[in-house]
Amino acid sequence: MKRTLALFTVLVLPGFIGPAAAERPMTPEDLYAIQRVSDPRVSPDGKWIAFVVAVPDLEENQLDSDVWLMPLDGGKPRKLTSGPKTDDSPRWSPNGKQLAFISDRNGTEDLYLINVRRGEARQLTSSDTDLVDPLWSRDGKSILCGSRVLPQGKATGENRTEEELPKCKARTIDRLLFRQWDEWLGDERNHLFLVSVKDGSMEELTPGEFDTPPVSLASDHDFDLSPDGDQLCFVRNDDPDSATSTNHDLYLLDRRTSQMRKLTDNPARDSQPHYSPDGRYIAYSAMSTPGYESDRQGLVIYDRTSGDHLRLTDGLDRSVREILWHPNSRELFFTARDQGRLAIFRVDLEGRIKKLSGEGYSRDLAVSPDGGVLVFRRSYNHLPEELFSLSVADGKTAQLTSFNAELLEEISLSPLEEFWFTGADNTRVHGFLQRPPGFDPGKKYPAVLVIHGGPQGMWADRFMTTWFTFPLISSPGYVGVFINPRGSSGYGLEFQAQVSRDYGGRCYEDLMKGLDYAIEHYEFIDSKRLAAVGGSFGGYSVNWIIGQTDRFRAAVSHAGLFNLTSFYGATEELWFPAWDMGETPWDEPELYARWSPHHHVKRFKTPTLVTHGERDYRVPFAESLQLFTALQRRKVPSRLVVFPDDGHVIESPQSNVRWWKEIHRWLKEWLE
Repeated sequence: MKRTLALFTVLVLPGFIGPAAAERPMTPEDLYAIQRVSDPRVSPDGKWIAFVVAVPDLEENQLDSDVWLMPLDGGKPRKLTSGPKTDDSPRWSPNGKQLAFISDRNGTEDLYLINVRRGEARQLTSSDTDLVDPLWSRDGKSILCGSRVLPQGKATGENRTEEELPKCKARTIDRLLFRQWDEWLGDERNHLFLVSVKDGSMEELTPGEFDTPPVSLASDHDFDLSPDGDQLCFVRNDDPDSATSTNHDLYLLDRRTSQMRKLTDNPARDSQPHYSPDGRYIAYSAMSTPGYESDRQGLVIYDRTSGDHLRLTDGLDRSVREILWHPNSRELFFTARDQGRLAIFRVDLEGRIKKLSGEGYSRDLAVSPDGGVLVFRRSYNHLPEELFSLSVADGKTAQLTSFNAELLEEISLSPLEEFWFTGADNTRVHGFLQRPPGFDPGKKYPAVLVIHGGPQGMWADRFMTTWFTFPLISSPGYVGVFINPRGSSGYGLEFQAQVSRDYGGRCYEDLMKGLDYAIEHYEFIDSKRLAAVGGSFGGYSVNWIIGQTDRFRAAVSHAGLFNLTSFYGATEELWFPAWDMGETPWDEPELYARWSPHHHVKRFKTPTLVTHGERDYRVPFAESLQLFTALQRRKVPSRLVVFPDDGHVIESPQSNVRWWKEIHRWLKEWLE
């Protein structure tokens, strides 16, 4: 078949040292030998970093996390806490003498305080419900945090006959968005509380029937206190039909008068409020299109003196993710997905943008008090997340921690290679390829096309401990092919938008052309031994593919959409199908029918493994049941693996290992 190809570009990603001869392929169990580093926080004096290290315990099927300390300029880390379960969310007191953190060592996630130089942690709160996201007031007298509670004065309506029928577990619901992701929401609401550091007493600041912050489309920073402590800024969606609305707004609460007012009138999503260190501005992220959850997020600042809202990143065709103020209150740092990486940028109040680093996948930004050093966690495909620092002046980076160095000496992690090709509509499309361990250029290898979710997701040069970990795709001796087709984020708003209402169109064409490109330019790929693997929207794509072509010897569909009409009626966040697939199946039945894989069952021939978590509320379990039923009735070799205690992502350690073993077993059965 004749193809028109774009410029052939293959790059080996930076920072990789080739595997030693003694290294072995990675196994699923290795995921739970990896220590997971996160949440760095720089001390007020700029000398220390507090952070979290989670150590998996495969036998106990859990993670044990603790708070650690290390010098900002490098040095040996030391463990600060040693609770038996979860210690996380370390936050420095304003004077730097102690850390607040969250721990569930006594059953409930409560606030604890610990002196960083000596002493044991002491429990500050005795809450009936879990506390999250602690934030110190500037005067050090209180800590703001969130919790999910039953609103004051409200009796739950879920089980109105509990006393009369105590063995009946039925639930009564009279509104939508009563569950989200893998959690049953019920009648409880997210509320904010101010905790007294003196005695642990808790004052509820946001009572009522609203979630503050929202449960859906939440960011990692949806509330903040002004530096003087007199004002609280938080995110709320006050639309009664919150299952269909993305209209999150910023609200201001005057703590002296208890008066509240809405700060933003934007009908789309506003989130992530951050007061500037001098208190003059509130930075936040804002979308422009109501109902579009994956719209580009711009960085906006609100001038508390003039009342103006200034958009700073309209000139950048990327979506802002994290936001962090420079200590001088005249610049900000932010992250954005950019062509297979999560890059770090700086912008000043005039909107001048500079990319500081474009390598790997960098997140959890923290800054030194002088603004000269950024600290963050970063991963590459060959390196699980560790702490890094970056000099703001010259962009030089340094790796600060190496918690997984010993394990990495054992296992072979092949480098990613990237390539560009011409996809649908002659559009330039990006992809990655990973060779198997012990690669022999004289051999032919099976290839596995792996399709990301979203659909506005992105394959990146990163190490994932859940979902489709790149090295575990290639470790049995396969070539991994990872395409970022139409709809992927990190390539501009137009490219991303072209998947909506076109699920099986340009995206599918990009995937097939990308695979053809890899086969033509990498002679070691055996074009007769191909598999397609994907989850969520990637699972949808697998379901679509097996109804369009029989070029694949095997397929793996995890939590994939199968019948778009039934999916609409069972998922929880209704703005997602309304935007991406059509308003409703009864308003646009032709569109739902056009792109629904279940209409192509008669063409199914590809042996398919189907996996799903029963607690998945995003793509409900019945989608995979329908797929498996169709495959079985068509006499197509197929297998169903169900995880009763997991949701959309198979996250619990033993379940995740089992998931990978099932995938490897299926691929071996059909590719070898």
